[in-house]
Amino acid sequence: MKQKFWHELFEAGVGLKAFNSVWEILAGSLLLSHVHGVLTRWLVSVSNATMFGYQHTAPMAHFVGNQAQHLAVDSTRIFVGAYLLFHGLVNAFMAYYLFRNRLWAYPVAVVLVSLFFIYQLYHLYHVPSWTLGLVSIFDFVFIILTWHEYQHQLVLHQHHHLRKEEKTGKSE
Repeated sequence: MKQKFWHELFEAGVGLKAFNSVWEILAGSLLLSHVHGVLTRWLVSVSNATMFGYQHTAPMAHFVGNQAQHLAVDSTRIFVGAYLLFHGLVNAFMAYYLFRNRLWAYPVAVVLVSLFFIYQLYHLYHVPSWTLGLVSIFDFVFIILTWHEYQHQLVLHQHHHLRKEEKTGKSE
């Protein structure tokens, strides 16, 4: 019962990584393309527009405008776009092979997510961000869940391999 709970948490985490990879690949691709200017203008206009009869608060408009200004700088936009695209591709790769239960994918996922986690901590130290902090907490939990699932899968693979050897040994 306890292992089933851990396994379901792990699968939910892999599902979130897969879902996250889709928007990261799209966002990264858009930032690296010429479409980003149109999207930035649209985002700023939406943040300043009246929605559902209520004017957006000034902090929201300020936040969106500030983010748009950062992304207007080519070097920042290219870095953020490349980072999102690469991170999304890595997440998609991990999710695919973890869902397929490839034993080698578990330690690879732990290493890759750990590298991103270390970078996120470094970035958080220099530029505090609630969003990145939450993403970092999720990644830390995902590392633990992946390692736990890997240990469980090793045991299952060993039992399966032993049963296979017993069957072939008895039939001879």
